[in-house]
Amino acid sequence: MTPNRRDVLKLAGTTAAIATVGPTGAATAAVQDDELPAYSQWLAPENATLEFAFLDWAALEEFVADELEAAEPGEEVPAEYEADPMIAPVSEGALSTYFFVGLDLAQYRLGRLLDDDEAFDSSVEELLQTPDAFVAIGTIDPVEIDTRVTADPEAEFIRQLERTDEIGGYDVYTPVGADDAAIAVGEDALAVASEVEDPIATLETVVGAAEGDVERATDESEAFAWTLSNAGDGDAVVGQYGPETGSDGLVDFGYEELEDAESVVSALTVEDLETSTGEFAAVIDDPDEAALEDLLGASGEDQSVDVDGDRVTATATWREEAVTGTRE
Repeated sequence: MTPNRRDVLKLAGTTAAIATVGPTGAATAAVQDDELPAYSQWLAPENATLEFAFLDWAALEEFVADELEAAEPGEEVPAEYEADPMIAPVSEGALSTYFFVGLDLAQYRLGRLLDDDEAFDSSVEELLQTPDAFVAIGTIDPVEIDTRVTADPEAEFIRQLERTDEIGGYDVYTPVGADDAAIAVGEDALAVASEVEDPIATLETVVGAAEGDVERATDESEAFAWTLSNAGDGDAVVGQYGPETGSDGLVDFGYEELEDAESVVSALTVEDLETSTGEFAAVIDDPDEAALEDLLGASGEDQSVDVDGDRVTATATWREEAVTGTRE
């Protein structure tokens, strides 16, 4: 059978959305740094709002590499999953993040960073995308990246970069004769800013947040910190907070039941070849518990939804046949 989005859903972490809320007092307590996923250090607020997609590539590669390679950017999520906030947004975010490497980074000779064929000495373990920036986290060889991005173009679509600046411990490269993109290269990560008004300023914010010199999103928003601490540790994670939550952007949580959400995070984790699990957490003003029970994880099994004040968590499990549509 030709791989399709159902395969992507399975292998990108389509599993059980498990979330539980503690007592109200505990839920509203300040979230400690050690309760947050490590990638959150790269998340800086963007005009009092944020949306992101994350992939633990080291955990997912053996499960999803072939399926993602065969997928198409325009493929649609099957209807039964499109209606589930625990599946569709994560699937869309996973595809968008994966395709950014193969398509957007190809113009800088970095499109094969995820290939498992010794194309690079550098290795990528995690991928993080926001509307303004992209970060590949792992073991990066700055000399190798420098050699690739500064080489003379051998094709029309290749853009040659030159080292022009430094941000913290990261060398910064910009296109020769242009200022519409920038790449920051360090030994533990590679950060990219393009299609933004000021790429250098964007990288200063992103790298500054990672190094602790700029306010992080989890510091600005207690609601976001809480949702991320409760549902941010999956293999594939998406989230939003701020006044634009729910809009159709990088992450789409545009469900009527979530329209009053201050922050939403949904994560999926691959357990084995046949089973995936996921976690969901949201802070919603006056949540409709009955409606949320009909919505969250409804496409899966072992569904559980818990509402405590404005704090919502949910869990569910998806088997291979439920995701691929091959069940008898």
